[in-house]
Amino acid sequence: MAKEPLDNTKQNDNIKTELSRDLGLSSVLAIGIGTMIAAGIFTLSGLAIRNVGSAAILSFLLAAIVATFTALTYCEFVSIYPKTGEGYLYARKTFSPPLAYFVGWALFLGYASSCAFYIASLSSYFNEFIVHSPIESLFGIVMLIGLTLLNIKGTKESGKFQIWVTAAKVVLLIWFIFGGVKFIEVDEVMDRFSTDIVAIGSTAAMVFITFFGFSAIAASAGEVKNPVKVIPRGIFISMGVVTVLYTAVVLVVLFAGLTEYTEASMGEAAKKFLGFYGGYVIIAGAIFSMISASNASIMAGSRVILAMSQLGHLPKEIGVINAQTRTPIVAVVLISGAILLFAIGLPLESLSFFANSVLLVALILVNAALIVHRRKFPDMERPFKVPLVPLLPALGILANFYLIAQIFNEDPISLFLAIGSLFLGLLGFIAWKGVRAEEKEIPGIASHIAHSQGKGTQDKKRFRILVPISNPYNVDNLMQLATSIAVARHAEIWLLRVVTVPEQLPPTSFDEEIIEKERPLLKQARKIAEDQGVSTHALIRVGHNVARAVLETSHERFCDLIILGWKGYSSNKEKVLGTITDDVVRLARADILLAKIVGDDPIKRILLPTAGGEHARCAEQYAISIAKPNKGAVTVCQVAAPGADQTISKENMERAIDRLKADAEVSVSSKLIISDSISKGIAEEAENFDAVMVGAAGQSIYPQIMVGNIPEEITRNTNRTVIVVKHYHPVKALLGRVVGE
Repeated sequence: MAKEPLDNTKQNDNIKTELSRDLGLSSVLAIGIGTMIAAGIFTLSGLAIRNVGSAAILSFLLAAIVATFTALTYCEFVSIYPKTGEGYLYARKTFSPPLAYFVGWALFLGYASSCAFYIASLSSYFNEFIVHSPIESLFGIVMLIGLTLLNIKGTKESGKFQIWVTAAKVVLLIWFIFGGVKFIEVDEVMDRFSTDIVAIGSTAAMVFITFFGFSAIAASAGEVKNPVKVIPRGIFISMGVVTVLYTAVVLVVLFAGLTEYTEASMGEAAKKFLGFYGGYVIIAGAIFSMISASNASIMAGSRVILAMSQLGHLPKEIGVINAQTRTPIVAVVLISGAILLFAIGLPLESLSFFANSVLLVALILVNAALIVHRRKFPDMERPFKVPLVPLLPALGILANFYLIAQIFNEDPISLFLAIGSLFLGLLGFIAWKGVRAEEKEIPGIASHIAHSQGKGTQDKKRFRILVPISNPYNVDNLMQLATSIAVARHAEIWLLRVVTVPEQLPPTSFDEEIIEKERPLLKQARKIAEDQGVSTHALIRVGHNVARAVLETSHERFCDLIILGWKGYSSNKEKVLGTITDDVVRLARADILLAKIVGDDPIKRILLPTAGGEHARCAEQYAISIAKPNKGAVTVCQVAAPGADQTISKENMERAIDRLKADAEVSVSSKLIISDSISKGIAEEAENFDAVMVGAAGQSIYPQIMVGNIPEEITRNTNRTVIVVKHYHPVKALLGRVVGE
């Protein structure tokens, strides 16, 4: 069995209380059938007949076929990942983070707008047949509040409610069908059958929302007993039952002899077939159907938000599960608030087209995810396996695109509104990542400042260097390096020592004797800097995670550069630089200088491989800063293979020298290294220098620096100091946080 891909976001799942698995097959069927038999059949049946007559049957069947393609995809993914989150979770396991977020956001919008459609339909039926209210949406809003409270109370309670309501409305629907079946005339079915293919397709797009219950089933996988077996059964049984009932309902409503067909046509037909009181029983069934569909949508939508929160795509506070109710209260309230906005803001048909648009986009990407997932993890065990992949999911993609095209023909405004909402959500995600403090990306609680020494300036514009001290034996070397840069840049130094405590203890619980033992080390480091006239401030922080404490200090003290000691290699293949250093390098909003220091002598002669990339140019400036106080020299170098054209290499070195010669206090020269190996060529030449400085990956000289083995090879092949520099670029760093995580 293939291993699941490494997912750093798993560490963001900091939830202590888990969802309860209380739902069996009956509950799953109630969710699926309850979502499908709702406003879709009670309101859209009349509208579908208005559009295409008896061909409405074909529109419903077409929508069912399109839904089946994606339902198969869902079944396979559920068998692999039987957890809460459905389409978003599957995309998260397959695609890059932004695309996975896009799927989750589309599902959030889809559940909110489709539930708003049910709520609006509920209000429409109530005003038409029960009591007319001056506030048309009043009854729907009241029911929304009630369902929100029910979902907060617990999954078991909302599941039982769903079973009883769904069973009741199926019985009433069958009664309605038997009441009108005697009026059906086969010949007239053909006479009233529309041959307008475009209208049939657009009607299928309008009613597609009625078959989306399979997604609601998958969304609750984390609360289903034996989800690998139960959910596929629930999906196909639900879709089969609903398709048969829809076909029968359309036929019965068609022959009700109504003068016009609207969203209330089924209620009017029920009064004709079953008499005054019988009609109102069906109307009551319709209202309860919309309530149950709304309940299932709230449950499913909140679980998608829960998964997004747990996997780092929404604030973790949204995904907190209440210890008493074992439900995600904040997620439930959030989805209910969105439902309310949609119900008030859009008319009924626009809600249908909007919901279908965003859901179809999500389903296109989920089908694509199955194709990609099969290729990425060909040996992964799949208890349920979709046949004819990639053909079937590809057909699902094409069919979904076809329905989107029909929506464009029928209601382009709703489609454009849906697309705009999707991209607005993506921009919101990027903005959130931009303002979110870097330390928040690491799970856990904030560290505690247990001790401070010295006085830092309040000038935020002054260059600040952060030096975390982890190894007492290289304190002097790191401080010499930091002090050289601080002198050249008129900077101040912030020293940090982190004391870790077990996860079970709060950071405020620490032994004062341990803090006392750490003070002399900070005093020693401060003295080295202050002897050179550099102001320093030292902190001792107590916390659970060293990297988080480093990032907190960098963020709070507005540091511009972080200098980290580095052993030069990693013994763990999954970690390029080591667990702590990896997190700091990945998340810090400051320049990073990784230093593997050899010897105690000041760094005067520096070898600087460069090709003009942003990290290499940053390394140039730090090389000058290090060499300047020591009256040192910098040698720019390039590596060229024997017999290769040296023109570009020489031009790169000349440009670097021009940049470096701006500071006349440092001697600058160039050196062309001829070698078959980049790392060995640099390592051999480094024997003539005190240190080698290289730029990090990206637009730097060598694509594997900081993400591959070149700096390790240089370090292993030389006994000189090796310094790797990574420049912080706000825009590129934001894109890195959004895309890479």
